[in-house]
Amino acid sequence: MDLDEPNIHFTTASCQSVYDEIISYLKNKQGCTKIGFFAANKIKSQEGEERFKAFKNALKNNGLEFHEEWVLSGAFTMSSALAELKSKYQNRNQIEYEAIVCANDLMGVGAMEYFTQLGIKVPAEMKIFGFDNTSHSVLSVPSLATIDQNVEEQGYAAAEFGFELLKNKKKKLPKSISSNLQVVYRKSCGCEDMPDQKKWDVLRVVITHYEEIKRIGTLFDVIKGTASLRDFADSFNQIVGFCGFTTMAVFVLNEPILLKCEDNFESSGEARLLLNIDTEKGIAEYFEKSDFFDTRKSLFPKELMSEGGRFIFQPVFLGSMQYGYLICKAEHTDFGLNSILLKVITSVIVQAYDYTKTIKQKNWLETINRELTKRNSDLNISAKTDELTGLLNRRGFMEYGQKLIFFAGDINTDGVVFFADLDGLKTINDKLGHECGDKAIMAASEALKMTFRKMDVIGRLSGDEFGIIASGMEIGFLDRLRDKLDFHCAELQKEYELPFKLSLSLGAVKFNSECVDLTELLTMADQDLYKQKQIRHARKQ
Repeated sequence: MDLDEPNIHFTTASCQSVYDEIISYLKNKQGCTKIGFFAANKIKSQEGEERFKAFKNALKNNGLEFHEEWVLSGAFTMSSALAELKSKYQNRNQIEYEAIVCANDLMGVGAMEYFTQLGIKVPAEMKIFGFDNTSHSVLSVPSLATIDQNVEEQGYAAAEFGFELLKNKKKKLPKSISSNLQVVYRKSCGCEDMPDQKKWDVLRVVITHYEEIKRIGTLFDVIKGTASLRDFADSFNQIVGFCGFTTMAVFVLNEPILLKCEDNFESSGEARLLLNIDTEKGIAEYFEKSDFFDTRKSLFPKELMSEGGRFIFQPVFLGSMQYGYLICKAEHTDFGLNSILLKVITSVIVQAYDYTKTIKQKNWLETINRELTKRNSDLNISAKTDELTGLLNRRGFMEYGQKLIFFAGDINTDGVVFFADLDGLKTINDKLGHECGDKAIMAASEALKMTFRKMDVIGRLSGDEFGIIASGMEIGFLDRLRDKLDFHCAELQKEYELPFKLSLSLGAVKFNSECVDLTELLTMADQDLYKQKQIRHARKQ
């Protein structure tokens, strides 16, 4: 962020002094002059680059040479560290350095694990440092030397600096102040753990993990029944008790934004209030409609957060799609866990938002279906209805189905076109007669009506061929749909005591705003049906 504005003051935490201390310790206390670095260059984060720069400066400050070939590139994860090490070193003789400083603890633990696999003893033959002082560093064997960011000290420094700014408005104060990080010496760098401190650290980590798992598990138990945004608003009073969020305001953008990691964010300019929840005042409001406001002037109405407190601002994402943002008041200072809980909550909000939108679209579709059905009743119904099955005939199906696809496009809804045919109709006609063939066609139409939804359009296109249009359905449900169709066929065969096996083959193709021609869609669905029959035939052989 650009913090050069005249009225902006800030605190920083420089890692240069701790890296100077670490390199000095490795050189003067442990006799290490060949030191490598595990960078986070694969994700090009600012903090990763700062740590790499501080490491190189520390080597220079201590009169040691920097070797580019001793730099490994990870992504702040253990898996990326292991992958990098495996690609670079196949045996211990390929490693020239005596110590390695890692840009975070996860990569440090990964390095320790891989060096041990190669037969390199830590710390006797390799000294390792991490960064962050996470539970991984405490629980690793041997324990990982690391750097503590002293978040509490940084917070104290920020509050003290802010108080000075308020108290001395006329006095010229520095634009920023810096707080110090702290080196934590443990066994991986050649220091012995203090037994009492080690026990306390392990106990603290175990208790913290237990509380985190408990809170996350309880959150899932409460929200698993959440379907719509109204459900979410109603259940939030339960959620807040263990999450520690007392107020939450959720804002939805005018249109969701596809945002990749490398993209610069550009505001759509408009957002509206979607949810307003305040457990202290007993408020749990869901707004199906509300006025849009200009986000470039203010991200939220100030009156919603008029009282003081500790607030968290969080974007509402699902995958690469940003739907909006939220701001909430937090009672707990466990920022790592708060981040996890908010990611779970925002994911549920998005799913509830999509579900609510789908239900609304379904209601629109049912309304248009009723209108079309009523309109059709004024037409010559017999000209558009199949006499044998009571389904739409080809003419009715093509006319009504094309209208439905166009309407689905108008409300930005995709769907699936199916092509079905009755298996073995010619054999049934030849061996049992055309009367049995008609029974088979009628039973097939019943199976399709039982399998598909009332809102779906079903038509008989020719002798044993059927078409179905399912707006709002995902093609991923196809396997489940085929199983359901097979089940109903077997059920009808048994119920009507049919002297032949009743079965249908089903092909499918997705339709969307770019592919709306029903004739073309039916052709593609028919081609898929042919492939399915080939697969089934190959399995029988």
